[in-house]
Amino acid sequence: MTKYVLSLDGGGVRGLATSVFLYELEKKIGKPLSSKFDLVVGTSTGGIIALVISVLEIEGPRLLEIYSEKNLKKIFTRSFSSLFRTKYNGYKKLEVMYDYFGSLKMSSSDTPCSIVTYNLNTRFPEIFSERDHPEVSVADVAAATSAAPTYFPAVQIEDNWYVDGAVSTNNPALIALTEAEKLYPEDEIKVFSIGTGFNNSFIDGSRAKNWGSLSWLRGGIIPMLLESNLEHQLSEKIIGENYFRVDSNLNDAATQIDIKSMNNLERMSEMGQKWWSKYMKDSLDFLNE
Repeated sequence: MTKYVLSLDGGGVRGLATSVFLYELEKKIGKPLSSKFDLVVGTSTGGIIALVISVLEIEGPRLLEIYSEKNLKKIFTRSFSSLFRTKYNGYKKLEVMYDYFGSLKMSSSDTPCSIVTYNLNTRFPEIFSERDHPEVSVADVAAATSAAPTYFPAVQIEDNWYVDGAVSTNNPALIALTEAEKLYPEDEIKVFSIGTGFNNSFIDGSRAKNWGSLSWLRGGIIPMLLESNLEHQLSEKIIGENYFRVDSNLNDAATQIDIKSMNNLERMSEMGQKWWSKYMKDSLDFLNE
């Protein structure tokens, strides 16, 4: 039997493109994503979308609500300006997560899910799931997987502190494969992976060669670290024909993960629609729909 795994990249507000694509996919296949996929895996903003699908079983236009102007204004609430503090305070983001998930625990997942975080205590990635962490708060996991360094504070869960899973793995396709193999050891695994766009603009080495920490921050080191091309290449090699990837160059959309202007959100939405136009037929073939 074939098991289908949905793997979702991190990328902040760029996750709107992911949600638009998933909305179109769900309309086309005529059933909830939670009933199509046998496992949902995500990092950062992809982790939040994965939890929305798995725990809340949200369908249709509501998939896009997390990226509403109201929510994004709350999520990206500035800290007191300081070089020694995160850009955003994190409290309002956690409030949005609790607005969505309330007091639900990971055991509430109707579809198996695996959410990628990075454990600061062990300095290793940690995967939260309903199998291994049934009593952990869904809202706390959502806040932890999206706690991008320099943007949001680390999140404490029990005795450990966590930051964004993209610190280790922004494209969790290979994690999706290994998690699925543990769940379904006798089945064929197919991984359907969705990115959040990538930036292939060059950096002028003659200018960047002597950059210090502040210059690299201004130059976009965090978005650069979130690029998923190496993980994509490894997944193509290891998973082979059972791996399908939806992604593209960002083109005119902002590379930063926190640009919440209406103009940028419209461009992200347009990118999701372009993905659907480009990948619709191959996606349906891959998913046997």
